[in-house]
Amino acid sequence: MDREITEKSQRYFMTSVSMITSNGSKGQNVMAAEWTMQISYEPKLIAVFIHESSSTLKNILETKQFGVNVASEDQTNSVNIAGGYSRKEIAKLDISNAFKLLKAKKLNIPLIRGCIINAECRLVLSKKIGDHVIIVGQVVYIRHDASKKPLVYHRGKYFRIGSPIDSFRQEVKINSDLFDLFSKCANGKFVFKCVGALIKSKNTLLVIRDTEPSLEIIPYFEPTRGHDYYDSLKRHLKKSGLLLTLKPKPFLKRLIFKNDQRIQRVNFILFHGAIKKIPSNFKWKLIKQNSLLRALI
Repeated sequence: MDREITEKSQRYFMTSVSMITSNGSKGQNVMAAEWTMQISYEPKLIAVFIHESSSTLKNILETKQFGVNVASEDQTNSVNIAGGYSRKEIAKLDISNAFKLLKAKKLNIPLIRGCIINAECRLVLSKKIGDHVIIVGQVVYIRHDASKKPLVYHRGKYFRIGSPIDSFRQEVKINSDLFDLFSKCANGKFVFKCVGALIKSKNTLLVIRDTEPSLEIIPYFEPTRGHDYYDSLKRHLKKSGLLLTLKPKPFLKRLIFKNDQRIQRVNFILFHGAIKKIPSNFKWKLIKQNSLLRALI
């Protein structure tokens, strides 16, 4: 592998920056670490990758505890000092205009004031991987500051996060009966996931025949997590009395259903199909007559 290309490419990763704090026989210390991340919800675990020559690593292995302080966008000076000097050279936390300390709740470690997250961690794992040591800590106390924004590091420079990018969803106004149906199926889910079959004939789509015309919709179902969508759809359609061929290549429709002031996000994974004979519990519906059918094709 070309070393020059590798070194340039690795700068194109984007990370947050954390300041890892510790205490030990050599005194308190802080270091900057890009490679910091939560790796488990329950128990809540945070991993940090530290060079094996680090004074911070020696403190952590000695005391079995450390702090993870995720830097906010106004802490570039603190991060530069934490990452630019060694504890062997200077007691960084004693620099009066660099850090404001915060008292830990559970552990005997310093924390940095003004961060977006402060987490107190007990060491549960240390292992050398490549040229770094992975340190995994179980969080015993954590706090956050919702008024702060994270510092972003990319290509050797610091950045602020910008405004959120809205993921595109097509808005579809549907009648109250159909909205109630999907809202009930969603049962409070932020996004309701469906799998359906698009069976088209000229300007019509095959829909489920219902006693209420307002509930007419393509054949669909809510998939079971971990089960193949294509195979599950074929089984579902067979149970419905549909004998057809399905194309195996799916496509996605991300929609927002609206009814008055109510909204429901729905994702459809759709497969095109072809059928020769229509069972009595299905019928053809003109696409132009239905806003949802128009959105699905």
